[in-house]
Amino acid sequence: MNPKKSVRRVAAALLVPLLLVSAAACGSDGDGDSKEFPAVTGEAGKKPKVAKGEGDPPEELKVKVLSEGKGEEVKKGDTLNVDYLGQLWDGKVFDNSYDRGSAFTFEVGAGNVIEGWDEGVAGQKLGSRIELVIPPDKGYGEQGSPPTIPADSTLVFVVDLNKTVPTKIDGKPVEKQDPELPKVGTEIGEEAPKIEVPKDQDAPKKIVSSTVIQGDGKEVGAKSTVFAHYTAVLWNDGKLAADTWQQGGPQEIPVAGIGDQPGIPGWEEGLKGQKAGSRVLIIVPEDELTKDQREEFKSPVVFSVDVISVDEK
Repeated sequence: MNPKKSVRRVAAALLVPLLLVSAAACGSDGDGDSKEFPAVTGEAGKKPKVAKGEGDPPEELKVKVLSEGKGEEVKKGDTLNVDYLGQLWDGKVFDNSYDRGSAFTFEVGAGNVIEGWDEGVAGQKLGSRIELVIPPDKGYGEQGSPPTIPADSTLVFVVDLNKTVPTKIDGKPVEKQDPELPKVGTEIGEEAPKIEVPKDQDAPKKIVSSTVIQGDGKEVGAKSTVFAHYTAVLWNDGKLAADTWQQGGPQEIPVAGIGDQPGIPGWEEGLKGQKAGSRVLIIVPEDELTKDQREEFKSPVVFSVDVISVDEK
């Protein structure tokens, strides 16, 4: 089993937004007539409505600027924050970030998203709304993405290019970490910090949080959405449960969840009062997890969360 896919499967249980990772063949961009682009209605920045495609879908990647922004051009290596709606050529919507209330962030050109995204957003201006029509060889190919995306599917996306964002915290390590808690690495780099869980020691019975790196930015509140990198391991065996460094970059995460969708267990309590720029250790006992998560992990979960920025939404 591909370890990155395994991590992604486990991470999904921790409410990571749908990721668009796929291996795909190369192809070329193209422009076309109106029949190659299903009609889009709705104001930029809000959930669009997209008609179903007419006739046979194009065989090459098609990119259409629906409204051009005034920002800088997106380039390879940028970490891009977007909202999007994705549907099949027949009009069936399979995902959108607008209902979720949490935008998606990825590094352009790093291969962390389907090829049609990497190619389609490059060179576009920030603030733009674009439409992408992505053939199977630049999407999910012959394997599809069951159960929502069949094999050999042409995909249609409307994408709002919100902004480029920093990807690292800027705080300073605390003088001393609590020796009775898992030790978290303090290096700020391109990989997740290591988490060393104490051996032959029981996990706390309540949610515990501790600051590893202290930032001085905006405080996390009950209604905050954090833009964060995080990694998580299982207390019982140290197995990796999630790692956004392997999943396309940091993500926007409402700490208390959205509507009837709960947040990541332990985050609302564990991040309250923490400041942007910080790295925070959060230990979540097994009985604080959802039923599905308890069945999946059979262990308490230890998080290291890098709070890059804090917003109220």
